[in-house]
Amino acid sequence: MNLVSLKTIFRATALAALLGATPWLTAQAELIETVTPQVTIDRPVVLAGDGAPIYVLVRFAALEEAAHDSGPRPPVNLALVLDRSGSMEDKGKLEYLKVAAKTVVDALGADDLLAVVEYDDYVTVMWPSAPVEARGIIKRQIEHLFPRGATDLVGGMMAGAREVQGHLDGEAINRVLLLSDGLANRGVTEPWEIARLVREARGEGVRISTLGLGLEYNEDLMQAIAESGGGHYYFIEHPNQMAGIFQRELASLFSTIARDVDFRFDAGPAVDGLEVYGFISESAGGTTKVELADFYAGETRSVLLRFDAWHGDVGELPLGTLEFSYLDVESGARRTFSTELAVTVSEDPAEVEHAANSEVVIEAALVEAERDHAELVRLYEDGDEEQAERGIETLIAALRVQNEDLDDMRIEKKIEALEVENADIQAFAAAPSPQAAAGYVKRSKQRLYEAQTGQRSMYLLQEGDEGFEVERLQEALRDAGHYGGPIDGRFSKVLAAALRDFQEAESISVDGIAGPLSLKMLGLY
Repeated sequence: MNLVSLKTIFRATALAALLGATPWLTAQAELIETVTPQVTIDRPVVLAGDGAPIYVLVRFAALEEAAHDSGPRPPVNLALVLDRSGSMEDKGKLEYLKVAAKTVVDALGADDLLAVVEYDDYVTVMWPSAPVEARGIIKRQIEHLFPRGATDLVGGMMAGAREVQGHLDGEAINRVLLLSDGLANRGVTEPWEIARLVREARGEGVRISTLGLGLEYNEDLMQAIAESGGGHYYFIEHPNQMAGIFQRELASLFSTIARDVDFRFDAGPAVDGLEVYGFISESAGGTTKVELADFYAGETRSVLLRFDAWHGDVGELPLGTLEFSYLDVESGARRTFSTELAVTVSEDPAEVEHAANSEVVIEAALVEAERDHAELVRLYEDGDEEQAERGIETLIAALRVQNEDLDDMRIEKKIEALEVENADIQAFAAAPSPQAAAGYVKRSKQRLYEAQTGQRSMYLLQEGDEGFEVERLQEALRDAGHYGGPIDGRFSKVLAAALRDFQEAESISVDGIAGPLSLKMLGLY
């Protein structure tokens, strides 16, 4: 097992002795557990002359409970940017938005800062950034919104960013929460210019989260803004989900324990190429930097790196140095950790096989499959349904071959996801429904967006999991008459038993795991 852990310096040192690598280092070891990175290499021993890539998996686990749970949480400096364009009249979207926005006002404390920006063709700072003291006045302002005009999305976003920038606080969580249900068709609309503005705002300390409502907005743009802006992206399919999503984002803000995260790799001379899966990265002069969002309590995240490296000579092969740092919200101190990555080159195939780490091999297979899956969804979106369908069938076949040796449940559920989606594509072809097809594309892109960071809860839930998706599963099983336990977001043995009852009743595989087929039958996929 090739593992570098930050649980304690002593454990890291012991593992490093086994691995022939230096441990992650910090000058203040007593606080290193706020975010715990673990580094694993798929092939710590490689075969001489073998040109196969080397995969490195970095998993991050944030403390389950924030240090400030026993004291005051960090203050929030928030701008709500609300779409009031004419399309918000459809299906009562604006009325739901008013309710959701007012829940935010009620959830913030008197010491938090809030600005409210509304936009259509024009952008108006409806409530300039100020402490949340006059709640009634703010909510009455929100209540007076009515739908009109087009969508100057970027103008609204940047007005919100300026409000937050005007009150930047080194101890606060500085965030813009941008909602839109339509295309950016006024003001700045070029993707490169939008990306530049978002990066500038992030560089000045402002993070941007995005919420796309309905089926008409540009999910690629909203995802790109969230990724470049260091925030989160949410797809809100139905207006009545808005309040819950707003509360989910607020919960992550309130429990933020690490921010201003920096992750980089300095390549050694043996590395010919490096690819970072699923994250925005920049490379220059042998250094690759990866943009990571803030961490909230209990969050897990992973980064997969692929190295192309020449390994012809027997012995140790240095790959380079990984460095990870973040600002600890509770203490205000920056924590920095680094480790040297290296593999051993051997001429013994048996030694290479024995040393392989199956967990990283499986993760690499999943990440590669998800990347291919994303391309197939784009093919379908572009109108090439037949090629998308054939591609999915080819990907299913390839994963089945891989899983003959790996025999992993996660890969099996990924195959199930592809089978479910292929059935959807075929159904759309037999009975065309533009709305259903658009919903499929947005849901699939959202699942893949989450999966790129190792978070696959939107298509795979099992006993021990926690969070918003588990809560939705509990509600769905309750509504189906199979679950009577608490709606607490915890996947317990009781929930697993209820799920098995549902699976048996629906004549599908009874395993107590909420995979794509079970979730689809519950209306959650």
